[in-house]
Amino acid sequence: MKIKLLFLALVLTMFSSFSYAQFDKPVFQLGVGLVNPDMQMRGNDYLSYTNQFRYVNQVLNVDTTFTLPYQIALVDSSLFGKNMGAKTGFYINGTAKINVDKYDVFRLVGSLSFSSFNSFQPTKSGYIPVFTTTYIQQRPIDYDYSLNNFGLALGVEVAPTAFTKVVSPFVGANLTFNFLNAKLSRTTGPNDSTSFNVTDFRMGLNLNAGVEFRVNPQWGFVLGAKYDFGNLLFKNIDRTGMYEWGRTNASINDEEGYYTANIYDPLGLPYRSNVKNEAKTLNWATFYIGVNFYPSMKTTPKK
Repeated sequence: MKIKLLFLALVLTMFSSFSYAQFDKPVFQLGVGLVNPDMQMRGNDYLSYTNQFRYVNQVLNVDTTFTLPYQIALVDSSLFGKNMGAKTGFYINGTAKINVDKYDVFRLVGSLSFSSFNSFQPTKSGYIPVFTTTYIQQRPIDYDYSLNNFGLALGVEVAPTAFTKVVSPFVGANLTFNFLNAKLSRTTGPNDSTSFNVTDFRMGLNLNAGVEFRVNPQWGFVLGAKYDFGNLLFKNIDRTGMYEWGRTNASINDEEGYYTANIYDPLGLPYRSNVKNEAKTLNWATFYIGVNFYPSMKTTPKK
């Protein structure tokens, strides 16, 4: 209820301020930075290296542990089931600000951003067993994992010393519209490459703070940080959907429940059913630096 009230307060504030906005005094901002995942957005290594493999299939009443003479590289069952496996990555944004009052203290804010969480994570390699009807074959395998968010945000901002035109600290809050995409790829040969994609939409909220430095009337720069609560609204669990190689539109599954998957097991085995999924809080922090542009858009007075 508190979250819904905060959303409502932000929406009412934005609409009530719109009629007072001074469209001849906009501020445009371009920024880059680092994004750092938090809560269940963050994960450890998305692969596990071991010479033992336990296969459980409740529907087929199978619970077997295989011991192999070499280490194998398998997708860790915590990926998607417990967390999103995100690491520190790269962030870029574009923001427009419109002053609401003549002192430039209150602003309406709109922004577009792109966060690539696993920008610095390299491709991982190993071996995987391939189960056939007569024997187990060893095969080299390469994995790659990426997690991105394309975000839209609308909100309000307060900059109490903006009228000085020199140094201006600011704080703000924004409604966010997050388009999340995760892609897990595997390659076991020149003609055997496939991937699994998760694509979903969530609404959230972010809190933003920083300092703007005005260099001259036309431009300045900004240092800032923000914290995103990425999935406050529209959490779900797709109990009938499968996490399988080749699928391109799976759900994030950030509510508690169960799902069916084959991405955690060696090739050639039946699908795992009733994979446990934990509820997830998808939050992240961003630290950025940017450039502010203050275009002159004076209107000609009517005669």
